[in-house]
Amino acid sequence: MNVKRNWIYKMVIFTLLATAVIFVIRNPPAKEAKIINIGVLTIGDSRYEKLFGLKNGLKELGYHQNDLHFIIKNSKADPLKLKKQIAELLEIRPDLIVTLGGIETIELKKAMDISRIKIPVVFAGIASPQEIGIIQNEKAPGGQFTGINNFHASISGKRLETLYNLIPSIKRVHILYDDETEISKLGLNHTLDAAEKLSLTVKVWNAADKTMLKQLEKNLTKNDALFILPSFRIESMTDALVKMANRHHLPTMGIYEYEVKKGFLASYGTSLSDQGYQAARYVSLILKGNSPREVPVEMPDNIRFLINKQEQNLLGIPLNQDLLKIAEFRGTDRRGLEKDGIHH
Repeated sequence: MNVKRNWIYKMVIFTLLATAVIFVIRNPPAKEAKIINIGVLTIGDSRYEKLFGLKNGLKELGYHQNDLHFIIKNSKADPLKLKKQIAELLEIRPDLIVTLGGIETIELKKAMDISRIKIPVVFAGIASPQEIGIIQNEKAPGGQFTGINNFHASISGKRLETLYNLIPSIKRVHILYDDETEISKLGLNHTLDAAEKLSLTVKVWNAADKTMLKQLEKNLTKNDALFILPSFRIESMTDALVKMANRHHLPTMGIYEYEVKKGFLASYGTSLSDQGYQAARYVSLILKGNSPREVPVEMPDNIRFLINKQEQNLLGIPLNQDLLKIAEFRGTDRRGLEKDGIHH
């Protein structure tokens, strides 16, 4: 009797063990998801809108926040600090790097060429990447870099023409550029060509000169206007330029939506958020195994013409009604805070 009981006991144990083994084979433990490390380089706070757009784009593409680790390096408008942060980031060796502007991309490429480190890079909106030596050509970038050509240098002439047509009373335009930023110099060339065709009087100011703002303000007269070219230095001066424009009732043409929110009269270009959002597709393609050398560079999805309606009213100058029909309107209070809504 005891023998039979022992035999039954052993069979039960064997059956349970066999069932457990079969269950484990058929249902292996889930592998822990690999955290994707994404390095992010920005020269200043104003470009964080690109990062927000990037994160929103990745979320819509199905990436969960817990799957991504962003290693953010913000050099606070200090080019020397930017170089140090690039070295730190390359030491970490993230899976991919996203650059949020031109100087970040240029300095990263220099460092990668010297170190021969190969990490895929997505530039979330820079101007003229082929002309400044980041890629071989837009259809086949040919290296570790690909992304969005925001077209901001090339459309500088069109922006000046838009400003000229928007405000018939303009007699002279002050052009702000940065002699130490290649993209800004390219934009200046396009702008001066347009000014010559329009027979428009212009005065050029170099933002790399620390005395520029003081000298500029001394030269302002009635019927002047201010025109901004791409530059991280000029971006960092936005609040000061808004205050100057308010003091002198100076219409100002910017590039980005945030400039209009802060108090510029108008902007013409693709928004920072849109550039980041569009760059998310590139990040996804590379994370799925595509090589940046084979992913064509894209133009911006949208070019937007924005008017700050409140600034128009404060300036009290007539604007071209035909152009206003194709503009979007933003509003700000006197602290540069956005009011609700967009009106067409």
